[in-house]
Amino acid sequence: MPSPLPESLPQALLRSVETLARTVRESSLGVTREVGCTRGTVAIVRILQRRGTLPVTDVAHALHVDVSVASRQVSHLVDDGLVERDVDHDDRRVRSVRLSPAGHALADQVRAVLDRRADEVFADWSPAQLAAATAALDRLTATLSHLAPLDHVLAPA
Repeated sequence: MPSPLPESLPQALLRSVETLARTVRESSLGVTREVGCTRGTVAIVRILQRRGTLPVTDVAHALHVDVSVASRQVSHLVDDGLVERDVDHDDRRVRSVRLSPAGHALADQVRAVLDRRADEVFADWSPAQLAAATAALDRLTATLSHLAPLDHVLAPA
């Protein structure tokens, strides 16, 4: 059996990013179970909590999905009473969404769960270490965005 080829440092970094992405996806399941909703619901609720009222196209960009996918997800949240949809007064073709009171309550619940989990996980990290890791991940995200096809380069969440 041939021995594996040595990994370059950039390849090792990409492998670590893939592992991180899987770990984050798996750990998010605990949050969704605790608050009783899907990852998609948590993602949209968190985006709207951070950014306020948005056109559905901006929600799609933040999620890195097609507008039809975001629109379908938003429709479910409207049906569940978590999101309210409005028509833009200046351009009636544009649909904007915002959290309903129930959506704000869910957003607060998600934030509390994430705050508690983050406090537990990062208890032994100093503020400087957290800031450095955040800066490194932001830089890495910006760098890796160049790997995305041009038609999928989207606005940050």
